[in-house]
Amino acid sequence: MRVCFLMMRILLLLLVVVIASGCSEAGSIAGPADPEAQLQPELMVADPAVTSPGGVVALTFPEETTRGVLFILEQRVGNSWAHRFDLLSDGPGAGWKRSWHPVGAEPIAVEDIGVGGPGPDRVPIPEVAEPGDYRICTGNAGENFCVPIRIGE
Repeated sequence: MRVCFLMMRILLLLLVVVIASGCSEAGSIAGPADPEAQLQPELMVADPAVTSPGGVVALTFPEETTRGVLFILEQRVGNSWAHRFDLLSDGPGAGWKRSWHPVGAEPIAVEDIGVGGPGPDRVPIPEVAEPGDYRICTGNAGENFCVPIRIGE
């Protein structure tokens, strides 16, 4: 009976360790929002390409590619990208409010509308963004694509 109780405790402890190892820790690196998205500067141009936290980047579309109002800000981490922020553009024109939202915060509602033409679609760079290499990607286009930017001090 005592051996059975001891075995149950060991199994329970093992189960807790296995479950805990599968959970992500705070501060762990998340992957890209869309692993298929590629850098395609011929489809989207960022101006300025080097900005500061709290700045605004104007995105233009030389081929007038259709996109939505959601953009993704991903930080380079080693050889990969980590989805850090969701950005809402003012692409549809006057009256559209730009905003940013950290990944993992309360979910946001994004209007599912198509934006066409050359832009610019302006997106805010979060004041809390760390300096480094980033990319801005379309977040709800048919095929998502990205442009590189750098956030300085």
